[in-house]
Parts: sequence; structure tokens; C-alpha cells
Amino acid sequence: MEAICIETENTNPETLRRCLLKQVESWQKSGLLQEFSETCKGTVTIWDCKVINDDKAGDLRHLAAQVIADYIISEVEPVLLEKIAILHHPHLGEKERQQITNNVRQRLAREEMLTGESRRRSILRHLEDFLQKQDQINIEGFIRFRLQDYQRELLNLINQSADDLMIEKEYQDFINLLRYFVEIQQPRFPEMHLMRIDEGTLLCDNKYKVLHKEKDQDIEGADAIVSTLVTAAPNYVVVHINNFSGDNELVATIQHIFDGRVKLCFGCDYCHGK
Repeated sequence: MEAICIETENTNPETLRRCLLKQVESWQKSGLLQEFSETCKGTVTIWDCKVINDDKAGDLRHLAAQVIADYIISEVEPVLLEKIAILHHPHLGEKERQQITNNVRQRLAREEMLTGESRRRSILRHLEDFLQKQDQINIEGFIRFRLQDYQRELLNLINQSADDLMIEKEYQDFINLLRYFVEIQQPRFPEMHLMRIDEGTLLCDNKYKVLHKEKDQDIEGADAIVSTLVTAAPNYVVVHINNFSGDNELVATIQHIFDGRVKLCFGCDYCHGK
């Protein structure tokens, strides 16, 4: 009589136990499983799954692989991500590590939704290949030695998420500095206007006199506009929004710096080239 032996070194095996027990009744009802038992050897918990007859062994191995794949994705992966974040980014605080691991999990979910590629499917293939040749699997050992590509993928994603976090932090520090400069300066204009024309971007005073014109191909681009606005520190910045794209970076930056001092114009004579 063939048996599949599932082992874990996890000091708290309750979650995996629940995952297995949830399936055992179904396996027994379907005529696959004759005996299910649990033993402990030191820190290792072992579950023996014995099939009713050897012809059913392949089916049980397939079903066991599915349970283990689900367990790895839902329970082991979050722990792996946290361990990788601690090991490779010890300079980050707990909240920052939590943020980058959450970002990785959200990114994985989005990518799978968009591409249809499933890391669970990949893990399942590795498990089925392994269980075709072996009747005993140590889950931690399997992850450590058989899922190295998967672990490298998680590491790359953690590193990318940490880099994104640092870039965002540096950007926010820069925005806060510019916001401080604006707040401490005496306003030179009660109002300034930002609008798009065919040739580029215009910055005008409250009487619509052009103070700065930036062509689309100019190297300084948006930086020059932001610098002019920060130096002038107007009471209000009116953004004639109709001619800007919905996700325009310049507009977003100005809104971050000037906060409640930004007014959006959705249509006026000047928007239409008076």
C-alpha cells in the first residue's frame, strides 16, 4: 500500500494541519484515502496519507500537491517576504517593511490578473514533478532547494519595492522642502496662471502677462516652471486644466507643493486661446 508522507518543520503546524484535515474527509469519501495519521519527531510534524489501493496513488499525489501549493501561496509566502525584507533591508523600520511586502503582494495579484501567469501553477508543477518520484516531502526543504527561482523572484520584487519606497520618500522630502520655501516667502503675485498652448507651457501673472514659456522639447521642462512658481510664491496658482493630460506630472507636482493654493479652471476665454 502506497503512502504519501508530508512533513513540516514549522513550530506552529496548525494551519497546515487544518488545510490537510479539510481535504481528508473528501479524499476518504472519494475512495482515495484509507488512513491518515499524524506523528511528531522533535520539531518535525509528519502526516502519513495511505491510499486504499496503489492505482489511486497518482490521484492522491496530485490532490496533495494542490493543498501544499495553496498552503505555500497563502501561508508561507507572506512569511518568506517578511524574512527577505528583514534580511536584505535591515535599515528599514517595521512599518516600511510591511509597506514593501504589501506592495509586492498587490503587484503579484495585479500581474497575475493581467497576464494570467500564476505562481501557484508554477509551484504546483514543481510539486507534482517531485511527488511523481518521491513519496515523502519536507515542505521547508522543498521550498529551500526546489523553489529557488521562486525565492529569487520574491527577492527581486522586494528589492524593487524597497527602491520605489526610497524614491517616493526622497520625492516627498523634496516636495516638503519646496512647500516650506513657498510658505516662508512673501508672495510676489496674488495669482499666477498655468496653461498649455500648441508650442508648450505658459506661466502668466494675474494679468495674463507671460512670465515664462517652456517649449515641449526644452531640457529643463517642468523643473523650470516649478522653480519659477516656487520663487514667485503666489497666493494662488490657477491651472487651466483642459489642455493638460489627466495624469500630467507637472500639474500633480504643483498641487503637492501649493496644496490648497491651487485652483483648477475647466474652461475660460484664455483656455481657448483668447
